Amino acid sequence: LYLVLTAVNKMVLTETKMIPEKERVFPWHQSQAGRKRRRKLLSGKEKDEGMFNSIQVAVSQWQPLLANDKVRNVVTMNGFYWVALSGAQMTLLPLILTDPNGLAMSPTGVGEIYMGMSLVQVFGNPTMAKYIDKIGKVPGIVTGCSLLSASMFTLPFCTEIEQVAATLGFWALGSTMLSTAPTAYISDHVRDDQRAQAIALLRTAGDIGLLVGASSTGAVADMFDMDVAVHSSASLLLLATSWFTARRWFDWQQSKRLQ
Repeated sequence: LYLVLTAVNKMVLTETKMIPEKERVFPWHQSQAGRKRRRKLLSGKEKDEGMFNSIQVAVSQWQPLLANDKVRNVVTMNGFYWVALSGAQMTLLPLILTDPNGLAMSPTGVGEIYMGMSLVQVFGNPTMAKYIDKIGKVPGIVTGCSLLSASMFTLPFCTEIEQVAATLGFWALGSTMLSTAPTAYISDHVRDDQRAQAIALLRTAGDIGLLVGASSTGAVADMFDMDVAVHSSASLLLLATSWFTARRWFDWQQSKRLQ
């Protein structure tokens, strides 16, 4: 009863209503130093409110973008790509390469592997970008995801360093295609004034995928083993690729009927 009466008093009586912080002045605020501290405190809070408002504005700008099914589909596809990549490449690949019962590579050897993958991407970027422009963004996304899925499925069966190098070469090639194709695709399906927010949305989905993939794939590896975890990432990416392909194929069929 006391708590109810207190709540009613705070809402009804002027004497007990909360005073906005900008209007609230205490005796220690009367001095010059106190006034400076108060101004500093209020300016800091206004900055926080400004940042919160900026986040709200950004999210509100994403809503019309997500109403576009092509944007929504490629954002989802990009999220699943990063789930698979962060789990298989960033979490498990170093452990697979250094496993004492498997390849047992040294830190130098692991560094050379990653250097080789980077070289494939450095020299492959211009070639793959030209190839994607020729075949189209959707085939580029599907081809890149298929290369990645196939490489992830193959990696646990590799027992020699030559097999690992070839598999990871195709792996890096798939990643190269996916570093450009989704961004180019989403840029084609939004207005010029929406392009920056669309790319931000695409990258945010990737960051969420990075967060989810690393933690969930590591948990699967702990519960079962690393081979199961890598194959789980490959299966997830393959399912997402099949879904994305089917959606784009149905859209193509529909547009063909309209013509």
